[in-house]
Amino acid sequence: MWTSPSSATGLAYDSEALRETYPNLYDIRLHTQRNTKHKLAFYQKYVILRRLFLTLREDAWTALECEEPKDIPVFEYSINSPIASKILNRKAMTGYGGEFRGKITFEMLKSGKRYELVKRYCNDTSELYSRLRFNIVPTELVWGSKYPKIIEVEKNTWIVRDKEGDEFRKYKWIPESDILSQIDSSMRRDGLEGLERRVTQPEESEIVIDPKSLEWVRYAVKHLGDRMVVAGDADCTVPVGEDCIPLFLIAMYRKPHLVKRLLDHACKLAIELGKAQIDEGVDAIMGGGDWAYQKGPFFSPKQFREFILPVLKKMVLAFHKGGVPYVKHTDGNVMPIADDFLIRSGVDGYHAIEPRAGMDIGKLKEKNGDRVCLLGNVDCAYTLVSGTCKDVARETIECIKAASYGGGHVLSSSNSIHSGVRINNFITMLNTARKYGHYELV
Repeated sequence: MWTSPSSATGLAYDSEALRETYPNLYDIRLHTQRNTKHKLAFYQKYVILRRLFLTLREDAWTALECEEPKDIPVFEYSINSPIASKILNRKAMTGYGGEFRGKITFEMLKSGKRYELVKRYCNDTSELYSRLRFNIVPTELVWGSKYPKIIEVEKNTWIVRDKEGDEFRKYKWIPESDILSQIDSSMRRDGLEGLERRVTQPEESEIVIDPKSLEWVRYAVKHLGDRMVVAGDADCTVPVGEDCIPLFLIAMYRKPHLVKRLLDHACKLAIELGKAQIDEGVDAIMGGGDWAYQKGPFFSPKQFREFILPVLKKMVLAFHKGGVPYVKHTDGNVMPIADDFLIRSGVDGYHAIEPRAGMDIGKLKEKNGDRVCLLGNVDCAYTLVSGTCKDVARETIECIKAASYGGGHVLSSSNSIHSGVRINNFITMLNTARKYGHYELV
């Protein structure tokens, strides 16, 4: 089992006023130095303010332990750049929107501006999460020193080609929805032979992690780790997000041994990636591959137990040995595999909990709330997109009532703050969470 750090001693302060005035510890130091004449008074005031920010981190730790913190922690898995830009009052490079992940990223990489791209992404995301006073910041690996060749084949359409082979992926950005979709790949065209090649080549290669790919992890630990839980990124299950998913699912029936080899190598890679991030100082690991759509999982419960559960358990155990919890994200209705997923796998948290897919966070709380931290689940498919501010406030309060009692709950949307979310609705959700998210009220 992983073990959380010890709690900081609480001190009396007007938390909301101080947090609003000083969004980060740099501002705290600057304020106290400018407004305090004596060194002792400066030190005392700095300690009080610093511990205020430590409560953000401690609240997150306590919730991940399925215990009751002072306030309900708040976080988001990602915030797309159109929303972040409104909050930061400038063009922001954050999230998973197609304009940033496609158009901007591909053009900067083509122009040899990888350093500028990564630096801007780190700065913008760090400032965004600081300004919003989140308790957890999720990180990920960024483009390393060796990145593929990128060719724009038509407007808003790119081919990303492996420089050392014939592998390619084709992406298209749809500005109206800000979605970047993979629409073609060499493996899709090659069928099961392509899948076998994808398995064989990594098996024959040594796992080497590019230190430059850890730059965002390193930056977050250094600049945010004193006041937020920093979560790394690693997963080893289904390659969701690629147009080869149907091929992967077909292979479960036709070439099960191939799928097991693929997942076994993915598990080894995920463990090594996780260990590298733990060495950099992350506090937790999150995995983001989806397993389900609205009507149910992509595979049967039997297939989940045969293919997915063994590698999931192995990965979770490795991270626990490294001293960190593992939080699994997945969209969709996972009820047919819920016992295997939430009980037998050993995961510490479950994120998304999609209400439009029939996932009831209250029922999950009743059954699993003493062993799995629940992260969610204000509806970002309809309420945050098309609802009124009153709708958002009401649903946020309902979510708190259903899932927060006794601790073990981190409030967030039911996936992410994507480009279709209304900024006023997002802010309403946060304000409501902070108004009603004190445990004496819960």
